[in-house]
Order: sequence, then structure tokens, then C-alpha cells
Amino acid sequence: MKITVDSNKCIGCNMCEDISEGVMGTKFGREGKAAQNPEADLTDPKTLENVKLAMQTCPVQAIRLEE
Repeated sequence: MKITVDSNKCIGCNMCEDISEGVMGTKFGREGKAAQNPEADLTDPKTLENVKLAMQTCPVQAIRLEE
């Protein structure tokens, strides 16, 4: 699995970092845009749950989870 963020949509509000508990956020991306934490374990069910919640609450719907 992989988290992708549409950099054209992302506004860098960083809500995703708090909601995903550090699985993603602007400190992992470029130019103030969010990206996946390279150390995130996307095989963990709790982690996936947090990512899905971050996807749902993203104000611009910029986050996708790819299998």
C-alpha cells in the first residue's frame, strides 16, 4: 500500500498529520505539501484506519490510498 497526495489539491493545512498520528504530513513532503512518512507501517490495521480517517477529513480530498 502507498499513500499519494495530489500536490495540486493539497493546501498544506497539515490536518492529516494529527489525524493519521504521524503516518503522513507536510514534514514528509515538499514545498509545504503532505506526503507519506517513509517509516509508516501500512500493514498495521490501526495505521490504515487512521489514514482512511485522514482521507475522509482532508478539506480538499487530496489524499489517496493505493494498493
